[in-house]
Amino acid sequence: MWRGCVMGLVAAAWASAFGLAQVRIEQIELGFNGRFFPGAFTPLTVTVSSTALAQHLVLEVSQEIREFTEHRVVERVRVPLSLASGTRKIISFDFPIYSVSTPAQIVLADGTRELARSTLDVRELWSETPLVLGIAVAAMPSVELIDIEKLPKRWTSYDGVGRIFWGRADPERLTVEQRQALQGWLVRGGELIVLSGENWYEQSSGWWMGLLPIANGRVIRHEFNGQEILWVEGEPRTGAQVKHWAYGRPLVWERSVGKGKVVLVAIATLPEDLKLAELSIRQTAEDDLVIVRALGAMIVPFPSRELIGVLLVLFVLGVGLSGMLIARWSKTPLGVGLLALIFSSVLLSYQRSPGFSSEKYSLDIGVIQMWSGEPVAWERAWYGVFFRHSRDEQLMTSADVVSTLRPSRQALRSETELIRELLSRGDWQLKFHGERGSVSFFRVERFLEPFVRCSFKGSRVWVSNQAPVALRDVIAYSGDMLSWLGTIPAQAEDVRPLAEHISMTEWVNALTPERRRLWQQWGSLSGKAGLIGWIEDTLISPIRRADGEQRTVLRLVLLEGE
Repeated sequence: MWRGCVMGLVAAAWASAFGLAQVRIEQIELGFNGRFFPGAFTPLTVTVSSTALAQHLVLEVSQEIREFTEHRVVERVRVPLSLASGTRKIISFDFPIYSVSTPAQIVLADGTRELARSTLDVRELWSETPLVLGIAVAAMPSVELIDIEKLPKRWTSYDGVGRIFWGRADPERLTVEQRQALQGWLVRGGELIVLSGENWYEQSSGWWMGLLPIANGRVIRHEFNGQEILWVEGEPRTGAQVKHWAYGRPLVWERSVGKGKVVLVAIATLPEDLKLAELSIRQTAEDDLVIVRALGAMIVPFPSRELIGVLLVLFVLGVGLSGMLIARWSKTPLGVGLLALIFSSVLLSYQRSPGFSSEKYSLDIGVIQMWSGEPVAWERAWYGVFFRHSRDEQLMTSADVVSTLRPSRQALRSETELIRELLSRGDWQLKFHGERGSVSFFRVERFLEPFVRCSFKGSRVWVSNQAPVALRDVIAYSGDMLSWLGTIPAQAEDVRPLAEHISMTEWVNALTPERRRLWQQWGSLSGKAGLIGWIEDTLISPIRRADGEQRTVLRLVLLEGE
């Protein structure tokens, strides 16, 4: 009897311990100090812990989006993770908060059942304009002050940030990932304002100096508003401009970095009479709509039923004619039979071609921008997949971020058909359902190492293309002069003469409709010399090609020189 009691107590203790074992969502951090800009990717950090046995879990973040058409969709991201017993794990990624009226749901599940759930109310956290961050500066209106250690390690986390004020903080404290994220934010259009003066002693680091508008910076004492303060002076870099003067000295310099800019203030405070430009809201939705229309206007080369019908009729006629010829002229059966065999082979080959047999056709168009002296190239691509038949689809992409365009949300049958899953290597997996005759659109973005370089030397230009694909129909420009260079092969470099000139009007009129749409939307000539080229090769796409998929790839390549 006592053995039974002992075993009962042990079983009860085991059951009690097992019942207390649980998986918890301990903490959720959204945005910067809890603030975010709607419609942009926002940093989200979730801390989870487990006292249960080691297991494989899935963290899912979702938010319902209610549109004016009363159509409801759900933005959903899943992150697989492994959690051992008695451990805590911090998961950080970027999630798009499109709606400010509906909460975000954070769920932890083991694949079959929900283990923990938390609701994040975002109604009081959003900002009407892109966020402004402050690093080691005094309190300023509408500025979110954050520690330098908390700066993002992904450029996508800066999507809702428009401006950063940088004070007395040593840039060398940033990790390599934080530097790359900051550089990515700058070239995409960010604005970095550096307050120097007495802060200069902590700002004069190697990589940081490469961003600033001046070289050989030094600190002097100078009078400003009746007080003697520390003042920074130096020689402007190429392309830098003095934007503000005080007491006969440059007070503010400005230099472009990609599509963004770095503003250097010679003193440690922001002058009261310095007027900063208002932060504009990025028109990504309108840009996406233009690209979607361009994708929709492109011809999808699925074979028509009429063409197949004509080929079948010709095949039947050929067989019948061969029989008649064999019956009338006994000397010709071998030749007629050979022709029939060739015709049958051509028809069979066509029926087995990707254009005929593939269940989907995709159009992948985009633009790659590069700037001389910058360590990154920015690629934006818009991917449209057209379905011949209803099917479940799965896409894999190695881009930094992938998002669904609004026109495709309305094509989804239910709120559960689109799932974005962030894999351990940083790749994205998209799972969704395509209806027959429907089309789904996505936008992908990533940063690359610049693969094209050029150098102008008088009437010649040196071009290096280190990409695995050829750069076609290359145009070199300097001022208003355009010169035809032709094709630059993959993994090659060459010196070409600037001899075959062409006007901008002639060049634009010679473009194909697809190229012209891309150029009209994204193309521009900078005030510096540079190159314009085109890539039409699936190897350049960050979206992996599926078996039997028919795809057209087109990239506009823009290189801005010194």
